[in-house]
Amino acid sequence: MISIVAAEVMSALGSKEEALKHLQEGTYRTQSRAMELLGERLEFAYYGMDDDERNKSLSTPLSYLEKIVTQLLANVTLDKVALKRCGLFLGSSSNDLSLALPLGQNYDGSQEEKMVCERVGNGYYADHLIKHFGLSHISLSYNTACTSSANAFLDAAAMLEGGLIDYALVVGIEMFAPVTFEGFGSMQLLSPTTLKAFDKERQGIVLGEALSAVMLSRDEVLSAPWHFLGGVSNCETHSVTGANPDGVGISKVILSALKDAGVEASELSVIKAHGTASALNDMAEINGMKLAFEKMPPFFSLKPYIGHTLGSCGSSELALLMQSVDAGFIPKSANFECEDEALGVTPLQERMVCDSGTFMLNYFGFGGNNTSLVIQKDAL
Repeated sequence: MISIVAAEVMSALGSKEEALKHLQEGTYRTQSRAMELLGERLEFAYYGMDDDERNKSLSTPLSYLEKIVTQLLANVTLDKVALKRCGLFLGSSSNDLSLALPLGQNYDGSQEEKMVCERVGNGYYADHLIKHFGLSHISLSYNTACTSSANAFLDAAAMLEGGLIDYALVVGIEMFAPVTFEGFGSMQLLSPTTLKAFDKERQGIVLGEALSAVMLSRDEVLSAPWHFLGGVSNCETHSVTGANPDGVGISKVILSALKDAGVEASELSVIKAHGTASALNDMAEINGMKLAFEKMPPFFSLKPYIGHTLGSCGSSELALLMQSVDAGFIPKSANFECEDEALGVTPLQERMVCDSGTFMLNYFGFGGNNTSLVIQKDAL
């Protein structure tokens, strides 16, 4: 069995203590970010970790990555020999943030000096972490949109089960990138104010940034109360953007994940939904759950607390769920006010007492890539 040894996350919720308080009280904090579109200035809510410059140099994302992994390793005692047996699995939907602006401005070749000898891609971050922390050179990076770090988690578990490594470090990173922000804004997918997952009055997604690190190991190497039971990833071909609104593809992934985990639907304590608050995604997700479950388990969304953190949401939302359960509760789905008759269901409206159980975490990404994980915490 695979143990989830430790998990840390940095998000707009602040420190771990601040985050737990927000999750207990159903509160959060956002900023306002602006963009220019066809001569018009548009402003949208955004879940930023802080106000630091994001596209100034490579040192910015690298420093955040070093910080989150250092926080994680402070909770796991691994010597240099053990770290050499730790593979790295990194998920992100963004490429090199420091090059986002010069790449976009290089139509006349004027930015080539700024880009010389620089590498574009998430492999740069992985290579840096391997060297900085002395990790194994078994390393993979993932860019499957919103399922990136969830898929990284799946492969990490597979490599552990295969005995190729003794430990696996799963990292999710998503920081503010103008091309991503402006792209979603141009597609009219962003909400100007709040993220109201599954609510009748939802206006769209609110983007956010987060970094997270999760350590896995086989039980016989290092055990913990948290375990990964199983999971499945599958890519639909309904469209180039997302899942089929009828939910058939999503239901197949959910049912396959339950089968892989050896878990009955009735055994699930709660489902962490993807919950983006976009009309089609919410519809597809609810229809998928209706097809998969004779009786719908309780479900909630974490995105109203940290925003849609894209490639980082797999590991970041997993870390927040673990920290909440360790503190004895499941947070309510914030910002929900009015049931959508077209969906016919409501997410958790009150904080739920919970210190152990079996949990499903769902991620349904742009491009129709769907991933479902099942984890468990032993009863105290």
